[in-house]
Amino acid sequence: MRVTPSKPRFALLSVAFLLLLALPTSASARPFETGISGIGDYSPLSFERTRDAGARWVRLVVDWQGIAPNQKPDSWDPTNPGDSHYNWSYLDSGVTEAVRQGLNPLLLVDGAPKWAQRCNSPIGQTTELCDPDPAALAAFATAAARRYSGTFGGLPRVQYWEGLNEPNYTGFFFPQFNTEFKALSPGLYRTLLNSFYDAVNGVDPSNIVIGGGLGPTEQKGINIGPLRFTRELLCMKGREKPKPVPGCESGVRLDAIDVHSYTTGGPTHEGRPNDVQMGDLAKMQTLLKAADKAGHVQGQFKRTQLWITEFSWDSAPPDPNGLPMGILTQWTAEALHEAWANGVTHFFWYLLRDQPMTGEESVVQSGLYFRADNLANDQPKEVLVSFRFPFVAFARKGRKGGLEYWGRTPTSQPGTVVLEAFRKGGWQQLARVKADNVGIFRGKLKNRYGRNKRGAVRALFANHSSVPFPMKRVGDFRHPPFG
Repeated sequence: MRVTPSKPRFALLSVAFLLLLALPTSASARPFETGISGIGDYSPLSFERTRDAGARWVRLVVDWQGIAPNQKPDSWDPTNPGDSHYNWSYLDSGVTEAVRQGLNPLLLVDGAPKWAQRCNSPIGQTTELCDPDPAALAAFATAAARRYSGTFGGLPRVQYWEGLNEPNYTGFFFPQFNTEFKALSPGLYRTLLNSFYDAVNGVDPSNIVIGGGLGPTEQKGINIGPLRFTRELLCMKGREKPKPVPGCESGVRLDAIDVHSYTTGGPTHEGRPNDVQMGDLAKMQTLLKAADKAGHVQGQFKRTQLWITEFSWDSAPPDPNGLPMGILTQWTAEALHEAWANGVTHFFWYLLRDQPMTGEESVVQSGLYFRADNLANDQPKEVLVSFRFPFVAFARKGRKGGLEYWGRTPTSQPGTVVLEAFRKGGWQQLARVKADNVGIFRGKLKNRYGRNKRGAVRALFANHSSVPFPMKRVGDFRHPPFG
């Protein structure tokens, strides 16, 4: 949904009262790209709407269990992407369409056939993976990386790969603990991740591997919190000042850590000591920096990247317990700002469209589109604009005051951005600022606008308008991400 900006009728403040920060330096032009996880079907319209949401990335699931045979064949080559026992057709269509529409696919390898799992989950517990065989995972990852190497059957090249989903959660990976409740999953996952990394990079050394995909919270005796999981995965100890411990002399092989920082509150909300919600991102960065310094991470980057490939809140409507749209749009823009401010390089929203209502089954209503009877009839939510063109403006306290702003252009391109404030019933120009070469614009204005917590500020770029950001912020309060 594009909004044609109104032309400013007169300047709100004279130039003498405006003081812009210097134009963004090259240091501010670090990567910050957005994507969408969970786009539904792989129709062209799904990818078109992903791209039109300002996303450059899409996460697609490589369903190992669905692609591989149900029974392990007596004779086959599991590293051969053309082996007749594999069925890649659905994934082929998704990868091909994503690349055709200019999107960068991140392929998440997840699930496993029963013959590749080395245990059975306890009776009454549904778990996607039970101690999968690292050698079997490596063979399948080799086949997948070869298939999407850019040299097989005319299929596109895929460079970015992720190994398994939320291995710190019992619902996705078992076992988490031994009988004495000592953590098992970090060590099991380290072996799996190293095998996965070696397989994918054995096909092409320039492939990038993302590890983790960690769930955000800890449930004692059930799930391992992402900070604890990452510490043990990387053989580190200590919360405030992480230090190395023996066990990772050969290194953990990954290029980025992914955490699904769903937040039980606002975009600055902090979780418990081992959680990683949006207010805890700095703690994860401290840990990664220490692990890099200790030489416990063997990857292609000097500094291990931090990704978020799942994040969202339900909206009301359709979820009666979701966030009202006015709060959701504000929190979404703030969440993107918090991620950027804490060094996150890639931020994915979950989902593209609301899940279907199916009786008593729990569904997620965090889509950027309201779900209709079919995809073509879906209607965009206002939060789509906040995701595509995030913008925040904070009135600074104190004697000097001023207005601090941050945003990213909807196309992630450089150019001139106009900032406008709502006053006396109309929009009036505050300043013209420059977005850097990745579309980020930020700075401070020396003025008194917003100090009374009245009004709103918006950003205009080309024919796009951001959602107006209110001077009276909602602040943090406890609220589950999915109602």
